[in-house]
Amino acid sequence: MTQYWRGMSDPKDTKRTPAAGPDPMGACLDSFPDQCREAIEIVRRAPPLPVERVSRVVVCGMGGSGMAGRLAERFSELPIVAHRSDGLPAWVDQDTLVIAVSYSGDTAESLSAFSAAIERGAAVWAISSGGALKSAAKRFGVPFVEIPRGLQPRAALGYLALPCLAALVSAGALAAVGPWEALFESLEDVRSRCGTAAPADSNPAWELAAAFRGHVPLIYGTTGNTDVVAERWKTQINENAKQAAFWNVFPELGHNEIAALEQPELLRDYAIVLLRNGTDTAVNAARVEATKELLSEAHVAFHEVWAEGKTPLAQVFSQIYLGDYTSYYLALSTGVDPTPVRLIQRFKQRTMELARNRH
Repeated sequence: MTQYWRGMSDPKDTKRTPAAGPDPMGACLDSFPDQCREAIEIVRRAPPLPVERVSRVVVCGMGGSGMAGRLAERFSELPIVAHRSDGLPAWVDQDTLVIAVSYSGDTAESLSAFSAAIERGAAVWAISSGGALKSAAKRFGVPFVEIPRGLQPRAALGYLALPCLAALVSAGALAAVGPWEALFESLEDVRSRCGTAAPADSNPAWELAAAFRGHVPLIYGTTGNTDVVAERWKTQINENAKQAAFWNVFPELGHNEIAALEQPELLRDYAIVLLRNGTDTAVNAARVEATKELLSEAHVAFHEVWAEGKTPLAQVFSQIYLGDYTSYYLALSTGVDPTPVRLIQRFKQRTMELARNRH
């Protein structure tokens, strides 16, 4: 079996739970390849982008929805910005395509960006499962892609990202991402090895979760390549396992964070991951190899996680999928329910209350 990862640690207490039947998040993870197939069918029936020629694009979304913009940035051939805040950048105008993404359709930041786009006369395209975004799109005659509801946004990456990517490929704003079937095959391979029905004692995602248990994951990617994967791993660990995790990228981390190895004892509580694939530049690959040498000299454990897949898109998505499973098993191994995100909901509610009180 191909190794997904090579680790320097040898976790003994894995706290593995037999998959007697997946919970809601486990079921969503197991169905992710099917979700991606359905997402491509959805976009084939969706209204086209409202422009004949795209010059620059802003993809607006938060959390799981925001990953649609990050993935568009990863494969962009034109200026594409993932915007994750209220309003829009000052330079957005009538020559800009704004794609508003919100799984619920009620995300405050995405609705704010949508309103700003309408006010500035930008071309707009929207994706959600309903909510206020669907109503606003109908009111202003904006092309709208409706996706299935009933999931946690972080579990709906296929529905959120693939329609966006497919539409931008058709408009010439993204590089050709290869045959969709290559993506589906890679995801199905990850599911066969890492899914809830796979044997726990030979499951790569369980192995990584065991290595993370009791540690703070520190995920390293490379700019323009695995950076989007690193960010996704970090946020999935936050939301599924309800614990701290951090990410950084080469080459930037080589100008600052690498200096922390002068005090390696402070890194003992971290689980360092180096995300690898076959499309890194030669110099970034050399940076990773140099970092491995420094980590080894400092006796700091690390794990290399290699992507698999026939196309760059398949490699990115399959590596994300492995990370999703890892965060899920990390939650199970620590007795955490991976599905609800109560503190996020509480944070949003309290933010709205405080904002109202300031007006």
